[in-house]
Amino acid sequence: MAIPEFVHTDLQALGFEMPTEVLDKLEAYLDLILKANETTNLTAIRHREQAWSRLIVDSLTPLPGIPEDGDNLRLIDIGTGAGLPGIPLAIARPDVQVTLLEATGKKIAFLQSVIDALDLTNTQTLQERAETAAQDPRYRGKFDVVTNRAVGPMPVVLEYSLPMLKVGGRLLAMKGPKAEAELDASGDALIKLGGGEVAVVDAYPESFDNELVIVSVIKEAQTPKDYPRLPGLPKKQPL
Repeated sequence: MAIPEFVHTDLQALGFEMPTEVLDKLEAYLDLILKANETTNLTAIRHREQAWSRLIVDSLTPLPGIPEDGDNLRLIDIGTGAGLPGIPLAIARPDVQVTLLEATGKKIAFLQSVIDALDLTNTQTLQERAETAAQDPRYRGKFDVVTNRAVGPMPVVLEYSLPMLKVGGRLLAMKGPKAEAELDASGDALIKLGGGEVAVVDAYPESFDNELVIVSVIKEAQTPKDYPRLPGLPKKQPL
């Protein structure tokens, strides 16, 4: 099935030049999601054109925040679900080592099947809760970039994400129109967790009817060992 013309137009408007082999892999990934979604609840989106827009193109919008020199660059996508935005980013940036963090076994099985089917040699899965993984010395402070989408309000996102980053690393959180208000309520969390410079950038040009924004946070200090707290606490008692 042909890639919809609006996908090419949208990618061009975003300034993304995607080689044919990248577009082909993105299409193959979309096919795998829609097929698996017939029996497993991966996404509420069922229609192919909407899936291209909301699942694929949206997931590529953090790309400008990922450093161009990808040699040995490590990215972790927290609460990746069906692999969003992690797998599209891994396809678009094969030079970056991508870890897909997900707690649900069925979703991990799907993600591994995608990795195998598309031969994504730069991608691995990690079945674990974010709070637990971020206290594991194999992962804590080991990543250059953390991404996530729809994992919770900003104080929760910060507590999940900043412990995973190296000092100088960057969080790229995909958020909606309430991002600024969430950030206003996140000052304590940002300070406690070692966060520094914050920027909120529209993911799309003004001509698009899309309120997606990318919240970028630079980690400037080590996160205290007490964070993240025990599983469940970040959501139940946000900082």
